Amino acid sequence: MNHTIMEMVRSMLAHAKLSNTFWAEALLTTTYVINRSPSIPLDGDIPQKLWTNKDLSYQHLRVLGCLSYVHMAKDQRGKLDPKSWPCIFLGYGDYKFNYRLWNLAEKKVIRSGDTVFMEEKTIVN
Repeated sequence: MNHTIMEMVRSMLAHAKLSNTFWAEALLTTTYVINRSPSIPLDGDIPQKLWTNKDLSYQHLRVLGCLSYVHMAKDQRGKLDPKSWPCIFLGYGDYKFNYRLWNLAEKKVIRSGDTVFMEEKTIVN
């Protein structure tokens, strides 16, 4: 399984044109996707579904490295400041903050659920 995970991490980073410094984020995203994929040892069942006994939705899944815009709260911006930050999608967060993103302006990882994705566009570092 370790080989499969590392191959997925390598291919996700290459497709997203992200540097190897984001390997840990790609690893978390890879395991998130694997846990929501049919598994041969489980006779085609989905691990996450077996653990939680809940049906899964795949509508929230996004392409690693795609351009996204995170809404900026009014108290974080001035009257003439932009209403969103450009970011790169890195992975999935918890239930309150659905996504982990790389803020291009501040050069740090942020979490947000109020995000618009431009999956047809990726950022080249």
